[in-house]
Amino acid sequence: MILITALLAAGLALAVFAPAALRRIDFAAAPVAGMGAWLGAVAAMIGCGGLVLIALAWPGDPPGEFFAGSVLGCLGAIEPVIVTWTASLIMPVVALGVTVPTGQLARIAVGHRGRGATLRRRHNELVEVLGRVDPSGSKLVWLDHPVPLAYSVAGRGGYVVVTDGLARCLTDAQWRAVLAHEHAHLRGFHHHIVGVGQILARAFPWIPLFAAAPTALATLVELAADRAAATATDPQALSSALHTVAAHGATTPAAPLGLIDESLAMRLECLSATPDSRTASRRTAAALVFATMLLAPAASALAVGLSAAVAWLSMV
Repeated sequence: MILITALLAAGLALAVFAPAALRRIDFAAAPVAGMGAWLGAVAAMIGCGGLVLIALAWPGDPPGEFFAGSVLGCLGAIEPVIVTWTASLIMPVVALGVTVPTGQLARIAVGHRGRGATLRRRHNELVEVLGRVDPSGSKLVWLDHPVPLAYSVAGRGGYVVVTDGLARCLTDAQWRAVLAHEHAHLRGFHHHIVGVGQILARAFPWIPLFAAAPTALATLVELAADRAAATATDPQALSSALHTVAAHGATTPAAPLGLIDESLAMRLECLSATPDSRTASRRTAAALVFATMLLAPAASALAVGLSAAVAWLSMV
């Protein structure tokens, strides 16, 4: 019971408080670390939930229970009473805890994958009719359209779509920077990262951490692609390209992981930052991520301590 209480407290702390803590951290200089922090929090929360179910179904005391019980003997003294009282409810709770979330997640994931496959198939069919493959073999497809537009299409044989309008309004340096940005999305599996966040948010929208993850991850993958492109080419060229394309934003159709999105101002600010300021931002972000990681053990210790205090008071 002590171990289950600690795991529940850790999971709840991650689900409720981690989004607010992570949103306060400036990951502009370290977007990959930001993605790791968000995905790590999601994985840790799911892990806590899974361990709670395993502990409930474990025959006898689960691993770790003896140590926790020896530390807090007063809570262990009333544990048999609680376990006996709840024994008949344990297996139904475990069964519901496994089947309901798993079924919901599977239903949303299958639907998401099916819709994505349908959209990609229709998009590929249109591109085959309207587009022309670049002869250089660089996974580039051209569309004869005046609007400056660039986006990447994930999946087997992922590729980048660009328009003639984009080529006409960019210099050579800006063009290389934009292509590097889109190819960074494909190499980094950014579509899949954002997709995982969207599936969890749709399956469990009432969990704050899952609800906040898609927006945060969408911004972080853009920052990560910008950083990769800036490193491979020139940050000023990418910045000026974004300015140029944004000037046509009013007529640019929306696209998944498109070149221009709501995080444009943050991205431009990051591209113009000096190396020293980026280093300082990375150090600050690392310290704040470490502090956020302490949320789970702190919540566990607090919950177990409060439980022990209540148990001690009940025995006095």
